[in-house]
Amino acid sequence: MPIPTPNLYPPFNIVRLSHVEFIVTDLAASRAFYVDTLGLQVTHEDDDEIYLRAMEERGHHCIILKQGDDPRADHLDFKLYREQDLDMAEAFFRNRRLPVTWVERPFQSRTLRT
Repeated sequence: MPIPTPNLYPPFNIVRLSHVEFIVTDLAASRAFYVDTLGLQVTHEDDDEIYLRAMEERGHHCIILKQGDDPRADHLDFKLYREQDLDMAEAFFRNRRLPVTWVERPFQSRTLRT
């Protein structure tokens, strides 16, 4: 299979996957795996959620574990290169008539959901 040609001028610049939220049925077992086995750091924890970050993560968290009945990946977010990329992403998705909303998420700055 040929390697795709890189797009050096995308409509907005994605740096990496970030702020992933997993719904888990056993929060304690999930905490043990992510903290004790993988070595992620707890940055916030309550009875329903655990915020985690990897050792070199610059932000507050990169993974959220949330207690729930139906295990799934609930949010898959991306860290963008610069602030303007958020506005460019909003325009990109609006022009394609896809849903976009600005949302408030704990421990995060401006957040666009689509």
